[in-house]
Amino acid sequence: MRLSNYFTGAIVFLAALSMQVALQAQGGRAGGRNGAATAEPAPVDIAQSRTMDQAAIDRGGQLFATNCASCHGENARGGSKTKTDVDLIVSPMVLDDLGTNGREIGEFLKFGRPEKGMPKFSLTDAQSSDIAMWLHRQISAAAERGTYQRLNVFSGDAKAGEAFFNGSVGKCSTCHSATGDMKGLVAKNGDNAPTIQGLIVSGGGRGGGRGGGGRGGTGGAAATPSPTAITATVTLKSGEVIKGYPATIDDWQITIRLPDGQMRSFLRIDDWPKYATNNPLQAHVDLAFKYTDADIHNLAAYLRTLK
Repeated sequence: MRLSNYFTGAIVFLAALSMQVALQAQGGRAGGRNGAATAEPAPVDIAQSRTMDQAAIDRGGQLFATNCASCHGENARGGSKTKTDVDLIVSPMVLDDLGTNGREIGEFLKFGRPEKGMPKFSLTDAQSSDIAMWLHRQISAAAERGTYQRLNVFSGDAKAGEAFFNGSVGKCSTCHSATGDMKGLVAKNGDNAPTIQGLIVSGGGRGGGRGGGGRGGTGGAAATPSPTAITATVTLKSGEVIKGYPATIDDWQITIRLPDGQMRSFLRIDDWPKYATNNPLQAHVDLAFKYTDADIHNLAAYLRTLK
């Protein structure tokens, strides 16, 4: 890095520090519509921000529908084709308002943005607060994916699942046995529909040969390989065959991890060495393009019957 870059960085840092000190001296931060400083909002308590007044949300939703939805959409995510199409869920101004009880949104609504077609609104502070509460609820609903609950429901047809298991499309019985490895699958993994459906799709594999970790790892002490580990075979021009687990491969060399944990690399010249991999779960990879949602639910229902 050039020495001038250090000086530039120092100047930027000192300028930012000076601005922060000046704002603190004003007792707030710049951002008022007429250049006046506004009080710095208190740090947002995330846990508290999730506790919202439902009555305020309902009132805010009605106000938003009447005054704002024509431009911002019924759910505040835009969508208007004839007027200003602004997604308020990702609006910095709305996001910055979290924790201010609608103060910033209220100040903005008093003046509007006439140059962009947004009029000013004559709303009380309470009404602005309600609209802000409703907007924050929309942000929460869009962002907090943890609110989604997977239902533990075995809704498939067990008979149809058995037909798929033994049929020409699924061919599950080619590698699995209803009275062998599949017997008691639910008892071993829990009577949980999403879990069983996940095992159907993935095959239960955990990757490479270091006791179930990764696709070959980065070397080190040997460990008991997973039976579902992807293996690699390198065949040299001399006829020597080396087997291990995939590590890296590019246009210049191939690297595999040997069963004892050591790494071995091979320089690629023309078409040598020959390289091949074997995935014990390849059938599950191929089925990913054939499964229907009904097939997975039906299979899960059938596997549940294999006590």
